[in-house]
Amino acid sequence: MKIDIELNAGETLHVFQKPVGDATGSVVTLTTADGMEQRLSGPESDDFTLSIAEDLAGGRASLAFDEGGTAVSLVYAFDPATVATTGIRTLFTTERNRPNSARYRLHLAAPFGWMNDPNGLSQAGGLAHLFYQHYPHSLRWNTMHWGHAVTANGIDWTHQPVFLLPRPELLADDAKVGGAFSGSAINLPDGGLRVYYTDRQDDRTPNWEWQMTAVSDDRVDVGPSAPVVTEVPELPGLGKNFRDPYVFKGPDGLWKMLLGAGDDTAALVLLYETEDASGVEGWRFAGVVHREPTTQKLPAECPCMVALDGEGAGLHVLIFGLLGSRDEVSRRRNITVALVGRFDGRSFEPIAREELDYGTDCYAFQGIAGTDGPLGTGPFGISWAANWTDVFKDRDFPSAMTLPRRLVWRDGALSTPVIETVEALRRPEPAIDIASNGRPVVLEDGLAEIGIEIAEKGVPFELAFRHPEFGIALGYAGGTLELAFKPPGSRPSPRYFIEDIAPARLRIFVDVGLIEIYVDDGRWCLTKRIDSDEPIKAITLSAAPGTIGAARLHHLRPQGA
Repeated sequence: MKIDIELNAGETLHVFQKPVGDATGSVVTLTTADGMEQRLSGPESDDFTLSIAEDLAGGRASLAFDEGGTAVSLVYAFDPATVATTGIRTLFTTERNRPNSARYRLHLAAPFGWMNDPNGLSQAGGLAHLFYQHYPHSLRWNTMHWGHAVTANGIDWTHQPVFLLPRPELLADDAKVGGAFSGSAINLPDGGLRVYYTDRQDDRTPNWEWQMTAVSDDRVDVGPSAPVVTEVPELPGLGKNFRDPYVFKGPDGLWKMLLGAGDDTAALVLLYETEDASGVEGWRFAGVVHREPTTQKLPAECPCMVALDGEGAGLHVLIFGLLGSRDEVSRRRNITVALVGRFDGRSFEPIAREELDYGTDCYAFQGIAGTDGPLGTGPFGISWAANWTDVFKDRDFPSAMTLPRRLVWRDGALSTPVIETVEALRRPEPAIDIASNGRPVVLEDGLAEIGIEIAEKGVPFELAFRHPEFGIALGYAGGTLELAFKPPGSRPSPRYFIEDIAPARLRIFVDVGLIEIYVDDGRWCLTKRIDSDEPIKAITLSAAPGTIGAARLHHLRPQGA
C-alpha cells in the first residue's frame, strides 16, 4: 500500500504501525520529495507503536508498506518550532479511528480515536494545556495514552502530538491491559512540566495500579517515567483501586497528592505529601482526607482539590467521581460530588456539599487554582462530557470535553459558571429574540447560545429542542427544573432534575451531540450528551405572557474557525 502525503520543510512525521499476520516486525518506507528513503521499523507487537522521522524535506512524499505484514493506523506531521500554535496536521487515519466530524463543533474532541478523562491541566507561555485519556487507534476504549491540546482562550483548541505512550510491554502483548491512566501536572521553575499519572496493568494483583512521574521540557516530548508511589497503604478493607494522582501545593507549602480508592464501607480520597521541592522523592501516606460512605463498595475517582478565591478565600473545593454509583430516585449513575471546606494541609473539614452537575455527563472534573495564564487568575476546570454508563465495549463512542468552567464561592454556595471567553464563539450578527408563545426559532447548523431571563420566578415554562431522533425539553414547574430526555428505542433514560429552586437566569449552549445548561450563573448545571450525528433543528419557548423578561439566541461559530 502507498500513502501519498504533503510535507513542509523541517517537519517531523509520526507514524503508528504494527506487524500483522506472521510478521515479527513492521516496516514502512518513507520517500521524501528530495528522493531520500527512510526505513521506519517497528517491533513485534499486537498494537501500534510509534516511529518518528525528523527534519524532512518539503513537498510530495509517500509511505509504502506491504499490507500482508504491516498495518498503519495513524500518520500526522508537525513543525517542532511552531507546534504549540500551528498544531499537528493529520495525514492518514482509518475507519476505526477517524473522528466523527458531525459532532462537537463547539467543544474539544480528539482529532482521532478515543477520549476520556481530562489530565494535566496547566497554564504556561500564554497557553492553557489540557492532556486527556486517549486511545489513538479506535473510537473505543483500549490501552491508554495521553492526548494533548492547547488553547489561548479556553474556546479554540489546537491539537498537539500524542504525549504519553504506554509501556512497550503493554503494546506488545494483547493479553496485557492497562496503560498510562489519569493524572495531573505541575509547572517547574525552569519552564518545564512534571506530570503524574497512574500506570496500570490489569493482570497484576493485588497491586495493579501505581503512580508514576515524568518531565517534559517543551510540553511536546516527554522524558522517561519513574515510580513515585508503588504500594497501597495498610488500611482495613482497602480495595485494589488506587489511582488518579492529583498533585498541588498545600497551604503548609508542601506538595500534596490525592488518590482515589475505596474500602468495604466508603469511597476514599487518600492524601500523600512530600517535603521534596521537586515533587519526586519521599512521598508518604498522610491519611484519608475524605470518606464517602457507600453500601456499594465504590471507589472515588479523579479527585482534585482547588483553593478558591474572592468570597471563598481560605476555602478549598474537593471534587471526585463515584464510579458505579446510582441515585435510586433518578436512576442517574456515576455521580460527581463537590465539597467546599477548610483544608489545613492534613485534614479537610467540609462546610457545603453539592452535586457538580445534575445531567451527570460531566465526569472526571479536573480543576486548578488561579495562575498567571490566558484563562486568568481565577480557579477553573474542565470535565469529560460523557458518562461511563453509556459506554459499551462493542460500540464506537465519540465524546468531547465540556466548556471550561470557573469555580466560584458566591453567597455561601459553589457555582461553576462557564468561562467568560465563551462569548468569542458568537457570530457577529445580532441576537435573535425568542418569543414565549411556542413559535419556533430555527438553528441554522445546530450551534447556539440561548439566554433566558425569568421575570416572574416560580412560574412554569418549557424550552423544547426539536431533534429528529431524541425527545428533549427543559421544563420548570412546582419548584423543579427537569431536562426531559427520551432516547430512540425502548431503553429508558434516567431523570435529570433539580428540586427546590426558582431560577432567574438560564444560559444554554447547544452543540451537535451535546447540551450544557447553566442555571443562575452556574449555581446549578445540567450537561447531557446526545448520541446522534443529527443537530437540533429548532427550539420553542412556552410560558405565560409576561413571565419571561427576555429570551435571546446567538448563533455560534465552530471552535477553531
